[in-house]
Amino acid sequence: MHIGNSDISIKEYNGQRVVTLKDIDMVHGRPDGTARKRFNDNRNHFIEGEDFFVITQPSEIRTLGLERPQGGVPEKVILATEQGYLMLVKSFTDDLAWDVQRQLVNGYFKTKETVKRALSPELQMLQGLLSQMVEKELADKERDRQILIAKETADKAVATTENIKEAVKPVFDNWRSEINSKFNRIQKGAGEEFKMLRTEMYTELERRAGCDLNTRLRNKRKRMTENGCTKTEINSLNRMDVIDDDKKLREIFSKIVTEYEIKYCA
Repeated sequence: MHIGNSDISIKEYNGQRVVTLKDIDMVHGRPDGTARKRFNDNRNHFIEGEDFFVITQPSEIRTLGLERPQGGVPEKVILATEQGYLMLVKSFTDDLAWDVQRQLVNGYFKTKETVKRALSPELQMLQGLLSQMVEKELADKERDRQILIAKETADKAVATTENIKEAVKPVFDNWRSEINSKFNRIQKGAGEEFKMLRTEMYTELERRAGCDLNTRLRNKRKRMTENGCTKTEINSLNRMDVIDDDKKLREIFSKIVTEYEIKYCA
């Protein structure tokens, strides 16, 4: 409905027309928050249920079409009745205020009563049925929205469960290949952080197993040199080769990698 220089949506609550504090600021051309400050300053003079209503249920707020531009609904909305509105703006005495008050009282708050009196009993009954249908449709939409949210939550839970199952899957004979697959999954989940995480995993292995991987690596290279292996073979050795040589280290390292996989992929 066009009031003053603004358009406001028609809102009804508990069978009567209401306006939000934001509506009041808008139609009176006042800075945002003016009506709220007047309300807070004189809160003890307003009677809840007569002068205003406070709604906190998201479904009720959404039914009134009060959604934030960025999505979602406000935590709380104050709705002023005709009586509450007139009490709130009685200090607005400029020419625009008088004109807006007249438009709101005669063209907004009274319109529903005027139309209802003009309708025949049959049309009033039809209007009531239509209102029930609209309310049911809104309730059905809210129910469908809640079902969709529940389904999305369930799908995420299933995906998380599958990721955990994959992470805790035992490593069999092809140990290196399985560990590399886990490394790839962790890298996708951690991104550039993976290089640091891999070093952390080696450090954790040394702590749990009480070993020094670099010392073992040097000793292994020394033995290979003594056995006549080529420089290429010797230089290609790394800490994974050292771990692969020791069954105990493989088992401990597999557990560590699995823990990181669950943390970054589940």
